[in-house]
Amino acid sequence: MVKNTLKSKVHKTQKNQGGGKASKGTKKHNLKRTKGAKGGGKGSRKGGGKGKGGSAPKAPRKKQTKQDEGPDDFVDPTLGPKKRSGRTDEDKQKRAEKFKKEGKSSKAKGDGKGRDEKRERKGPRKRKPDDEEDPDKKEKKPEGFKKKKRREITHLYAELIKDGGERKPDAVVAEIIKIMEERSMPVQDFCSTILGSRCVQACLKWGSRAQRADLLVKLAEHLPKLVMDRYGSLVVLKLLRYTVRGSAGRLPTPDEKKAQVKNLRLFMDKLQGKHLHAAFYHKSGCRVLNGIYFSDIVNAKEKRRILHDIAVPHSLSMLRPELTGSMTLRAMLRPTSEGVTPEERSKIIEHLRECIEKCVDKELLGFDIVHFLFQAYCEVASEESLKTLAEKCMDGAPFLLSSKPGAEALLRLMGVTNSKQRKSFCRDIKGKFLALATNAVDYTVMIRLATTVDDTVLLAKSMLAEWNTDLASLVFDKYGKKVLAWILKPGDRHIFSPYECECASLPSPSSVKALETRQQELVRSLKPPLRTLLLASPLKTVADLHAKDVLVTYLAVDWDAEIIEGILAAAAGEAKAPSAEGDGDPLGLLGSGTAITTIVTLLKLESSADTSSGAELAAPLWRRCLEPYLVKAVTGRCAFVLLELLKGATGKTILTALRKRRGEIEEAVSKAEKSGGQVNGARKLLEHANAAADPGSPKTKRSK
Repeated sequence: MVKNTLKSKVHKTQKNQGGGKASKGTKKHNLKRTKGAKGGGKGSRKGGGKGKGGSAPKAPRKKQTKQDEGPDDFVDPTLGPKKRSGRTDEDKQKRAEKFKKEGKSSKAKGDGKGRDEKRERKGPRKRKPDDEEDPDKKEKKPEGFKKKKRREITHLYAELIKDGGERKPDAVVAEIIKIMEERSMPVQDFCSTILGSRCVQACLKWGSRAQRADLLVKLAEHLPKLVMDRYGSLVVLKLLRYTVRGSAGRLPTPDEKKAQVKNLRLFMDKLQGKHLHAAFYHKSGCRVLNGIYFSDIVNAKEKRRILHDIAVPHSLSMLRPELTGSMTLRAMLRPTSEGVTPEERSKIIEHLRECIEKCVDKELLGFDIVHFLFQAYCEVASEESLKTLAEKCMDGAPFLLSSKPGAEALLRLMGVTNSKQRKSFCRDIKGKFLALATNAVDYTVMIRLATTVDDTVLLAKSMLAEWNTDLASLVFDKYGKKVLAWILKPGDRHIFSPYECECASLPSPSSVKALETRQQELVRSLKPPLRTLLLASPLKTVADLHAKDVLVTYLAVDWDAEIIEGILAAAAGEAKAPSAEGDGDPLGLLGSGTAITTIVTLLKLESSADTSSGAELAAPLWRRCLEPYLVKAVTGRCAFVLLELLKGATGKTILTALRKRRGEIEEAVSKAEKSGGQVNGARKLLEHANAAADPGSPKTKRSK
């Protein structure tokens, strides 16, 4: 290989050289290839030498310069561009007549008009002459038999799906069915073609009840075959939809109900036993079974029968038929469930494992009916079994996010996956973290990611980076707020339900980093953008049903003086000029029910918070927001804030102010009560004020 490389280099060197003979070491090599190298040597084709196969080189063409130009070619630059001697219209006409007599063309060469004349002689481009212009034209080739038959049914299909047709739809459907019966191809085979599938679907949609029932009877025997066909499976789903479902605008008659039950029984009887198993492990068949299982036409008993025929061993279902009919799959697998022996439970688990592995091999994770098998198996599988399953199915794990059973199975699988698999999963769902965090099912998966992934840098660059692009949508979302709140303060019972706490705290043996360390690293990345958002709209956050939880959780972790000041400033401005968002309260948004709940919660939180930096809430709230508008506050929802403030250091000041303006307040309360307003808080405040004015009252003694 080295020798060949050296030879080629030598040959290239000689080829690039000018005259001169080839060297002795490469003479033989050059003779073999070209009988002499380019540029000299014996037998060279080009160059200065006299070779046998060569010829004398041509003299180079001399380039003409300005000095060689004659007097006629000289152009004086001071006179401007040289003008051509143009002809008048009379000269052109005379010249054209002269050439016409002589039979020559009058068009000058190079003026571009000869091309137009040639095009005129040939005729317009891509123009077919009519019969009158070209009587000897070839006759059109007649259509073939198949093409003619296809065109016939295509025209009928177009007429059927067209809005505002001349004929009634059932008449067109009757004609299509008649044509299908007359043809040699059976109807079931016609449904397996793209045109036939579309035609039959249209017939089921636009046909009458009798025509739909007729098609069901014709295709019932062939349903197991059609289910596993690419185009036939679409017809099967339309059969279920249109032959069983009635009109949405009226209640079905007793006869129609009987017909629907009969059609459903005819349909479901064909999907049992081996046909059901064959269809489930086929992509098209699994799509049909998934549509049947989640259809509102099929009752719960039939759905359970379909799932149990697949998930429960046939030997067990034959011996214990009452077991599969009375219990759900998850109930049968629970260790505490009665009626199932440990041996039977182990058989079901082993059978489920085989079913799941087969589903992974057949790439069926995209269908929600398969997720039920994953959910039931992952709840009872051992750690080793879950690791084995994770190795096989984590590449398709994003498909499990489409349903709640799949998400619950994924929660358990993420506890046993290694760092490489978690990184691959984060890469697969890149660009979808925000949508998943606001999803009613998948927000628990985002919480689980934050509690299991050790690589917090990866989460900060992928998950948190995507959230920061639109953090407001998370803060003000019903489910997004829970993801943020869990990162800030995990397991808060005021925000999270027992189900959410259980999902987040599932075993995670493959996670190495401590929970507190992981949480602190994530909070360090999340706090700056979240703090900026809370400072931008503090009162809106206080008065929002979902954002208030994020605000309270943030302040529970870090009692921020700037955020407290922002809330007070916004509240003072709202009390001065109430907006229309406060549900008719005198203090506007500050008096909304959600805002009152948030402020009361923050006042309770202040007692345990560190206020050494001057971040007080109670005293400034009374002084800046409530005292100047005391009558409005007492007659509105802010009365409950005043009741909470009475328990603190500002209680005496508030009672003094209430006693001073008691008459004005009582008059406003009576007026509000007559107009139908709720004044329970105001009445309680007046009771406290009266009790403080009369120390011997029973209420005062009890309080002492």
